[in-house]
Amino acid sequence: MYQDSIKKYYKPMLFIGLSALVFTGVMAKLSSNQEVVQNEIKQELKTVGYAARATLVKEINFSDAYTYRGAVEAGEIITLTAETDGKVVYSTVEKGNTVSKGSTLVKVDRSTRFSSYQISEDTYNKAKSDYANLKDLQDSGNASGVEVENAKLQMQNAASQLNISKKQVGQTLILAPESGTVVDKKINQGEYVTPGTALGALACLKEVLVNVFVQENEVSRLKKGAAVTVRADAYPGSIYTGKVSAIIPVASAAKTFPVMIRIINDNPQKLLAGMNVSVVFGADKRSKALVIPRTALTYEKKQAAVYLIHQSRHPVLTPIFLGKEYDTYLGVSRGLKAGDTVMTSGLLNVESGKKIQWLTIQK
Repeated sequence: MYQDSIKKYYKPMLFIGLSALVFTGVMAKLSSNQEVVQNEIKQELKTVGYAARATLVKEINFSDAYTYRGAVEAGEIITLTAETDGKVVYSTVEKGNTVSKGSTLVKVDRSTRFSSYQISEDTYNKAKSDYANLKDLQDSGNASGVEVENAKLQMQNAASQLNISKKQVGQTLILAPESGTVVDKKINQGEYVTPGTALGALACLKEVLVNVFVQENEVSRLKKGAAVTVRADAYPGSIYTGKVSAIIPVASAAKTFPVMIRIINDNPQKLLAGMNVSVVFGADKRSKALVIPRTALTYEKKQAAVYLIHQSRHPVLTPIFLGKEYDTYLGVSRGLKAGDTVMTSGLLNVESGKKIQWLTIQK
């Protein structure tokens, strides 16, 4: 009976054991196959090549010029004022009028001043005659020295008053102090003026000024008197030469420094106040720099770097230190030398073990 019981359970247990053994074998095989497949995939990925472009690191001569925008201003704005009182009987103070130095701008009624001048002239002539007569009488012993000295003093006082009257008559004419263009008008003919009354304003364009705001890293390279090149938007083909006339040592809110450029306005195409211009500093200066294209730059933990390609065609991430920027190029101060080959495209395909299969080098 006991043996029958054992036989009853023997076959199911044997089946279960065999099934477990088969399952374990199958799983072991699958796991082994999976590792083989993954290793094969990794091996295939390592051998897959990719295309890339590169360029040679080189030294290039660059212009050290830098350009700033500005606007033309008149070299001098002169405020015209009356020097005497009276009625304006003549005026050429009209906006836009071009005047020459010494030309008459305004005439003030001089009748009162001229009358005073005539009286002063008559007084002087009489004092001069009296002095001469007393001088003759003194020589003949008929006049004392005190009388002669008093007559001389009266003549000198009369001469001083005559000069004042003569000047006051001259002040009835307001002449142009410089050649220029009238840019403001304050009075009309027939109005009454007093000393100090504003008559208008005159812009002198024999010399013009341009104010630009230069960054602090560049203003230190400027010197007063240095020549600059100026180009006007209105005259694309014309070039003007200016000089640095002042460097203001107080920065603006934007941390730039005002620099004043003075230009002799003798070009046939005259610069006018308000015209927009470009001021080029250091146009004649050049420097040599080791450079890479901007497309070659990458970063590794905020450190500038490039992929340097050796003969094995395995890119090597190489830290560099950047210098000055030149349009599409970046200056390199340390980390590379002329003739090195750096990647400029394909940077995203770089992986450990992968090799560049198609490489185009731009020289």
